[in-house]
Amino acid sequence: MGMLNKCRPLVVLALLGSVATGCANGEPSPRDAQAKGTLRIDRSDAYYEGREIKLPLDEYALTKEQRRDYREAVYSLSSACMKGFGLSWPKPVEQESREGDNSRRYGVVDGRYTKKFGYGVPLPDGVTQAEALKLGRQNTDRTRALPQKTRDVYTGERVRNYAGKTVPKGGCRGEAYGKLGLPPQGMTSTTLDALRYESWDSARNHRIVLDAVVQWSACMSKAGYTYKTPEDAVADSAWQRQGEPSRAEIATSTADVRCKRDAMLVEKWHAIEVKNQERLTQEKADVLKGLGDQVNALAERIAQVRTEG
Repeated sequence: MGMLNKCRPLVVLALLGSVATGCANGEPSPRDAQAKGTLRIDRSDAYYEGREIKLPLDEYALTKEQRRDYREAVYSLSSACMKGFGLSWPKPVEQESREGDNSRRYGVVDGRYTKKFGYGVPLPDGVTQAEALKLGRQNTDRTRALPQKTRDVYTGERVRNYAGKTVPKGGCRGEAYGKLGLPPQGMTSTTLDALRYESWDSARNHRIVLDAVVQWSACMSKAGYTYKTPEDAVADSAWQRQGEPSRAEIATSTADVRCKRDAMLVEKWHAIEVKNQERLTQEKADVLKGLGDQVNALAERIAQVRTEG
């Protein structure tokens, strides 16, 4: 079989912005191998078919499963506190998206879901948009229907004593946070969020990604859509809805993903952001070590609550 039949698309991207193309099946040329500041990126259709997007800073945050366990632990601890006052607090019913934590970091990218959900978040199997909205309203309504004093004991607002007992700072919710080693306002991630945004924004404004966005826009134009950026497409007011997506939304979002694939937009954006975050893990090593220690300690306390519960 000839070389042309074996060749897979590859781009060798200089981090300063120049682009060269070649084949990904063989070794790079000596010139490519010796080039400094370059980034080899293979075309990968898996990005558009549900591949999990991972980034270096992910390890300094709770996983999706750990966040679910965290919410369970807060409910368990705060409910025990409420019972001590002769009160109860409703447990919210949750519906988790089928997507991973970083699945929307570069916009809508999973073509399997756009055909059904358009630009909306994929719902659990068998759940309609109307049912999801109804569930959200029910959670809110259950809380609002509680007596004001019950809500005050839970949050610690406007009350210091109830039923002859002192209400803890931050209420029963604040007590739950405290038992998990957290401040009265609960889990915060301001520092990590800032680093994540820095890495995302820097990659988004890199020339390589900007060029890919231009390619994406041209592809969308050929398909009949006039959007300059993926952000413009997802923010179209026509998609602001409460019901199921329209045929137009499904067609647009499906073309959006196809054009991202054609431009290798996600491959390029992800690769550059990985490099950005690798740099940040070195520059902010002390800060990140502290965050990592806090996350590990919180995970241990959550596991302990689950064991005791």
